[in-house]
Amino acid sequence: MTKSLADIVVNTSLRIKPEETVVINTWQHTLSLASQIAYQVRKAGALPLMTLDMDELWWKSLTELPVENLRKPLRHNLALLDETDASINLSGPEDPMTYRRVQGPQIGALFESFQKSYDKIREKKIRSADLQIGLVTEPRAKTYGFNYDQWKKNVEDASNADYEKMAQLGKKLASKLEHARHVEVASDGTNLKMEIGTHPVFIEDGIIDQEDQNKGFIFTSIPTGYVTLAPKRGSAEGSFHSDMAVPNMGQLIKGIDWQFQKGRLVKIDAEDNFDAFQKMYEHSTGDKDQAALLSIGLNPTVKPGYLTDSLGLGTVTIGIGENQYLSGENESSFQFQASLSKATVTVDGEPIVHKGKLAV
Repeated sequence: MTKSLADIVVNTSLRIKPEETVVINTWQHTLSLASQIAYQVRKAGALPLMTLDMDELWWKSLTELPVENLRKPLRHNLALLDETDASINLSGPEDPMTYRRVQGPQIGALFESFQKSYDKIREKKIRSADLQIGLVTEPRAKTYGFNYDQWKKNVEDASNADYEKMAQLGKKLASKLEHARHVEVASDGTNLKMEIGTHPVFIEDGIIDQEDQNKGFIFTSIPTGYVTLAPKRGSAEGSFHSDMAVPNMGQLIKGIDWQFQKGRLVKIDAEDNFDAFQKMYEHSTGDKDQAALLSIGLNPTVKPGYLTDSLGLGTVTIGIGENQYLSGENESSFQFQASLSKATVTVDGEPIVHKGKLAV
């Protein structure tokens, strides 16, 4: 019998235990799924609480309120996190089109407000799961030019992938990375070198177990599937040019182009919709210009061209900004990732990915 998504996130991904407190953050279009999740939490003997966001409030706040109002930390939410063991986030908003009209200072203020909650989640080691199905909406498909039915099927298939097999594959990759020093990433327009240093390697297999919690790796998503690490700070050198579009801020950001020197960005550009990236980047704070992560996708059922490209088997992703959740040193209100579909990755001279195919 196939398990429901609500059953999987409660009992497999987060392993909710009796008497635990679970916050379910939902939007108006995901209320039915939120109700199913709350039932599974109750069934497990735990205590659910649902919070509701609405598109109408979200967009009026971001387009009409001053930055001072948006920047304020949500004190009652921070207090709630003190009594929270796990959180489940049903992503939104339903329609992202209005992001195109939101000004950069408002986005930066929102990021800053969220940072307080993020810090509290890490401090308390609150197990957190994001359900990507909440992003699969007809308005979002229209905004980004996706085929809604194909996209929905892709996310559903990827959510039901063989996670045990992915975990085994992840262990093979992790064993290569854990004992290495130098990593090189090469593709058309990309020639990037970095050191691994002493940071741990994490396998994102959709389950937050005790080992993950001990390491501080407390975030997961459905669908998922990747191996990731924070490179040694200051070690990234060279060029990165993404061949996979990044849907964000209501725009498809294409051809992300970064140049790194001593781990820091010295040049930033994009082929299309660079303004959408700048809107987020310019008004963010902290170590936003530092190389943050390297990840390699493990999920064989993910098809490229949507929101989960980084999970695809053999897809290589580079990130900048915040990386404390990976035991890194970057503190920032900003994180951004872009991916390569046909990259070659060598570890101390040994290939582990060759032109987008795993070589382990």
